[in-house]
Amino acid sequence: MSTTNEYGNVDESGNVFLNTEQGPVKVGQYTVGEPHEGLAFFTKRFEDLTSEISIALTRLREGKGNAESVKSLIDRIESTLSTPNMLGNLETLRGFKSELETVFAERKEEMAAKKAEVKAAAIARREEIATLAESLANSNQWKTTGEKFKELLDEWKKIPNSDRAKEQELWKRFSHARSAFDKARRTHFSNLDQVRTEATSAKQAIISKANELAESTDWNATANSFKKLMGDWKTLPRTAKSAEDKLWSEFKALQDKFFDAKNAAQAVADEALGGNLKVKQELLERAEALLPIKNLDEAKQAMRGIQEAWEKAGHVPRVDKEKIERRLKAVEDAIRKTAEEQWNRSKPEVKDRANSLIASFEAGLARIEKEIESARAAGKDKDVERLTASREQTAGLLAAAQEGAKDLS
Repeated sequence: MSTTNEYGNVDESGNVFLNTEQGPVKVGQYTVGEPHEGLAFFTKRFEDLTSEISIALTRLREGKGNAESVKSLIDRIESTLSTPNMLGNLETLRGFKSELETVFAERKEEMAAKKAEVKAAAIARREEIATLAESLANSNQWKTTGEKFKELLDEWKKIPNSDRAKEQELWKRFSHARSAFDKARRTHFSNLDQVRTEATSAKQAIISKANELAESTDWNATANSFKKLMGDWKTLPRTAKSAEDKLWSEFKALQDKFFDAKNAAQAVADEALGGNLKVKQELLERAEALLPIKNLDEAKQAMRGIQEAWEKAGHVPRVDKEKIERRLKAVEDAIRKTAEEQWNRSKPEVKDRANSLIASFEAGLARIEKEIESARAAGKDKDVERLTASREQTAGLLAAAQEGAKDLS
């Protein structure tokens, strides 16, 4: 089989020679097999290298490839060219090397630009995070702001590294803002715990007072006391939810106990007062029968008798008290209003004003009559027509005034 090709040959001792312009150069020795196998082995070594270079070039042009592996490949090519250890066209290998170095250099520039862009974006985003953190430092939305700071911190850790000095500067801003918020939050909840502790003690004191009052039968005074306790309760801050619910349940139970007993006692009392209510309802019917008032003196005398009987009848059930008293007051108000109107009509100055008004209208009417006669004599028809209308109006006012004077006693 052949032990020679266009790139070199293998002798009988397994020595492998590469053809160069300076003549054959020994590139190795193959002793583990036949000479032709050595020829194939050293030729394939060259083909494998050129295939690896081709793949590397393709990856670089696609924006892929590892810088270290490409640098290592270029070094191997350089080593092969200076000290050949394979059979192949070295000029082709030099061309590959030059092309690989050119593409690699272009790729390095692109990677450097992209790296610079990534660093700039990282600094910009860290700047945004620091600024946002500073805007949140004084927030009192403890839960939502605390969660937001956690999100910002998680994002910060995922951002690629860039300029170390600038990163440290921005980190100080972010860290300072976060620490300020955390300190304020701890202070708030520490104070809140204190406030809640004091509120719990105050509400327990209210419950203790309510417990003392729950069995009382001094209904009105104790109801007012419970009202005050409720007012005091409302002015106090809330405690923790579970404690607040428990305290409120205790206070409300004592309050309900008293008012249930009060309502029960009132119901018994109301039942006993039912007879009084019946008496007052009958008196109310007599009072309302006086309306409308026709004879004031008779109505006043009848009302005095009704009022005396009303006082003697005693208390009525609480639920009915306001309603029947309001109806009785309406009758009393009607009698009082009628009396006032009568008095006003009987006052001398009122009569004098009425008589003066009548005299004024009568004088005016006489004057208009004379003006009408003069206008007729002069043949002034339009003036006669105007004065006649004025006479009718004045006559109407005079009649109204005379009618009003009749009502004055």
